[in-house]
Amino acid sequence: MKKWVTEILAIDPVSGQLKTYGGPHIDALTWEEATRFCQTNGLGYCRVVGQLIAEVDEKTGVKIDYDNLN
Repeated sequence: MKKWVTEILAIDPVSGQLKTYGGPHIDALTWEEATRFCQTNGLGYCRVVGQLIAEVDEKTGVKIDYDNLN
């Protein structure tokens, strides 16, 4: 299963300006399925922006390669 990255546009409560924030990661097979999941599960404010390929833990340096997990 692939992981998809989402973003949220929201007004910053301190500055009052519209800003972009990272949203939740979505598990889905395709971009379209991830978008559909957001729309049907109360996450319609999230926009799918890409596939999460890897993450690196800043403390340990351990890399999780999502592209090769099965």
